[in-house]
Amino acid sequence: MLKRITVAVLMVLVAFTVASALPPVTPTTGKILKIEGNKVQIAIDGTKPDWVKKNAPVKFKVGNGKIVEVSEAGVTPVTISVTTPKAGDMKVGDEVSFQKGTSMAGC
Repeated sequence: MLKRITVAVLMVLVAFTVASALPPVTPTTGKILKIEGNKVQIAIDGTKPDWVKKNAPVKFKVGNGKIVEVSEAGVTPVTISVTTPKAGDMKVGDEVSFQKGTSMAGC
């Protein structure tokens, strides 16, 4: 019994060590340019992260969404259009931060 408890405690410690070693997810920031219905157009600050592409899930502070359009390569600033049911809670000109969401494929 003591051996099982020791193994369980060690497994938990290893899991915490691995989780803390992963780099923190840095949110991407941008400015809202336009809102049309549930579609929000955002100009990304800085460089475009690799995960930002069409159909990628997005997680905002106020909710989730999906990228439906990304500006052409070489265009500065990079703009994306995202559909989200929370578009009504956003305002043109506001700064917004977002990160890669989780895919709902197969659900």
